[in-house]
Amino acid sequence: MIPVMCLVQQGQVPAEAEEALKSEIGAFTQRRFQADAQIDWIEVPKGSGFTAARPSTTVIASLQANRPLEQGERVRLLKELGAICTKGTGRSSHEVVIAIRDAH
Repeated sequence: MIPVMCLVQQGQVPAEAEEALKSEIGAFTQRRFQADAQIDWIEVPKGSGFTAARPSTTVIASLQANRPLEQGERVRLLKELGAICTKGTGRSSHEVVIAIRDAH
């Protein structure tokens, strides 16, 4: 299993878009790590997440690889996962934060 944490503002991603995004992330982990995604979807309650005194529109997706990654591969994977999350949430690349950590 590949642990994946997705953090979004409540109401920011409609339920059907959430399910589609989870499916795309699952396909990504299968394709790139040959493992299922274990997704922890966290919604920050309305009124709790702010950037510059406005409700946050940031989406954070972080996963832990099941193997060590070389820098070049990590960059390609970050770009691919970023594109999935940008498309799946309708947010700009300036609003999507992606992290991929190495296995312990």
